Amino acid sequence: MIRKAVSLVILIVLLAGYWYFSRPYIQQLFLSMGLVSEEIQIAGTGSMYPTFPKSENIDDVVAAKEIVAWPKMRRYPGGIPFFGKRLFAYSLKVGDIVEFENAKTEELTEKKYGERTGFVKRIVALPGDTIELRDGFVYVNGKTLDEPFTAKPRSTYGGEFLQSCIKLTIPTGKFFILGDNRKASLDSRFDIGLVDEEDIHYVLPWENQGEYRGNWRNTENDYLLAQTETLDSQEFVRLLNSKRKEKNIPNLAFNPLLSLSAKRRGNIMITTNDYSFEATRSGVKMSQAVKEAGYRNILYAEVFTQGHYDAEELVENFMAFPETKNLLLSKEYQDIGISEVSVGRDACTPQVIVVHLGGYVPPNYSKEQIDSWQSLIDSLNTIIPSLEQVRTAENIDKEKVEKLFQILTKRKNNAEKIVSTMKANQWLSDEEQKMVEEDKSLGQEIEKLYNELTKR
Repeated sequence: MIRKAVSLVILIVLLAGYWYFSRPYIQQLFLSMGLVSEEIQIAGTGSMYPTFPKSENIDDVVAAKEIVAWPKMRRYPGGIPFFGKRLFAYSLKVGDIVEFENAKTEELTEKKYGERTGFVKRIVALPGDTIELRDGFVYVNGKTLDEPFTAKPRSTYGGEFLQSCIKLTIPTGKFFILGDNRKASLDSRFDIGLVDEEDIHYVLPWENQGEYRGNWRNTENDYLLAQTETLDSQEFVRLLNSKRKEKNIPNLAFNPLLSLSAKRRGNIMITTNDYSFEATRSGVKMSQAVKEAGYRNILYAEVFTQGHYDAEELVENFMAFPETKNLLLSKEYQDIGISEVSVGRDACTPQVIVVHLGGYVPPNYSKEQIDSWQSLIDSLNTIIPSLEQVRTAENIDKEKVEKLFQILTKRKNNAEKIVSTMKANQWLSDEEQKMVEEDKSLGQEIEKLYNELTKR
């Protein structure tokens, strides 16, 4: 009975195919079944480079609107609904390229590009597979994936969702996806996480990717790069400054003290497995590392990433993420330090690159603030000389007078330091900030001593 039904369905499909080019609704039927492919637009963001081209435009929003490829993909899952099942539905495989869209892709694309869209990425692990990212390579079920489609070899490092050297077994109905341009791709390593099967709408099967293979690499020497260091810090700063120049933003100056603080933070991240700016587990925040290194400034910022990068790759990676890009291209910072930190020497050696930024923004105190402190100084300049006259007077508590004199003098000296800093339009130091906080209590102590000395 089932065989007859299936034969009938096949016959209907063949007959429908005869009318495909003359009946629009039949065309839609073939498309929905995945029997006919349709063109999908690929934006120029570069996350699937080199399989698909990337835009040469330096503006991310403009690049995202530029269409660079129109691959023909079939709808997923396709097939023909039949008694609660799908006949001829496609089964996803490792290596397939898929288009998917969900709440997270919409949130990320709206934030970065100003419009809600889906992502196009490659499947690297299926439900039931165990995946691990180690030393830049992808391991699925304990075996290294051969990935000629990646932009560069040894380029796959962990992120917030899946860190390097952590094994993850993919649950039922989920897929682990990555962009081919691993160092410039938002994918399952980061906020995207695992992709639900129901969010996948189109697929370009592995066996149908022949026209793109000419863009791919020869992978036979990839293993030679294992456990090698790649970053030139000075070159990174030079390339970053060229990006800033394109935006008419002043250059960052390399500061070795910030490199020391970056190294301190990198070691803490690795030894405590705490890759958070808040240092929720380690307790050693950037501000503490900066002070320990001896660097002093007003503004601080930190960006970091896991893995091994050369300078060009690292700049490209940071520019792919809106938050890190905004920090590195901010006018607020003038100094930069960078450190490549690793612990151990085996294939799963944790590696993190930390960048620290320092900057200065003038406080621009109001006239009222400065005048208030200056008025206090003027008053104290009148009071202190008059107190001098009673320090040797008879019938007075000389101990309290002396104490009052010392407190008045201290308050005046504090106020003069504060006004001097404010008039120079400089931020108050930690010591001067304590003087500000202390002034109220000094005033109260002066008032108390004065009342005790004048009471009858």
